[in-house]
Amino acid sequence: MIDFQPISPLQRSWLLELGLERAFLARLPQAQPAVQALAPAPPVGTSAAAPALERAVPPADRPVPSAAVSGAASDVLSARDQALAVLRKSGARPAAPVPVEEVVQRPAVLIQPEKARDMASLLEQAQACQECGLHTGRAQVVFGSELVAEPDWMIVGEAPGTSDDRSAQPFDGKAGLLLQAMLNSAIPNASIYKAHLVKCRPLGNRPPAPEELAACRAFLDAQIRLVQPRRLLAVGHVAAMALSGCEQDLETLRGQVLSYTDTLGRSVPLVVTYHPASLLLRPQHKANAWRDLSLLRQLQAQP
Repeated sequence: MIDFQPISPLQRSWLLELGLERAFLARLPQAQPAVQALAPAPPVGTSAAAPALERAVPPADRPVPSAAVSGAASDVLSARDQALAVLRKSGARPAAPVPVEEVVQRPAVLIQPEKARDMASLLEQAQACQECGLHTGRAQVVFGSELVAEPDWMIVGEAPGTSDDRSAQPFDGKAGLLLQAMLNSAIPNASIYKAHLVKCRPLGNRPPAPEELAACRAFLDAQIRLVQPRRLLAVGHVAAMALSGCEQDLETLRGQVLSYTDTLGRSVPLVVTYHPASLLLRPQHKANAWRDLSLLRQLQAQP
């Protein structure tokens, strides 16, 4: 039988830290009455062990002589060595470490918008996309409005604005309110889906650069393929040129029904008009914008 010797508070603290106090005591029959005595001590000041602990670990604000520090360090090492020696004699094994939860890394999202089969996977790709520098300045991806299956109209602008970047909704803010008022007047009962050419806001609300438009174009084409709108409305010169494929000024492209061919080869009627933000700055264009809306009404009336 092992001769059990009382352990000091420092030795006890080492056993507690190693998680071995109960495993050690369980191997020593004569030490069973000491299990409760060696249970984790309450905070300093609430038990009889407090003075011993205070002596072992002096407060941080109490100056300690260097000799005392050296002696305390020796006591700690000695207590550890004694505890480990007793454990080796008793044959007790350290408790198994608690397994650390394995970190599971999500696989990288493969950016292939043309192969997306639904809007959820396309949105996931857009959120992971870093094909151009716009992702570094965005608050969040502005992907599209609430999905409507085969809407009467899909409205396409050039890029998200500041309000869009905050809400993650296209055509938010004053420009969006004006656009909605225009649509309510011209085609009040039409189902509508809204999106932008690029999904991240350019800093300073500048127009997107050609390389940024090219990097994000596959997302717009995939959106149109999945949404399958009956008609398209491009607002602003950049969106008008991108969807029509015609490098002409906006006044030349307005007032007629153009065509957009989707990735499935389907031809979709296309109308272009001013961007609502431009109308807020140039109210003189509102009369021409109303003529464009009349063209929307005519197309809406067609089966």
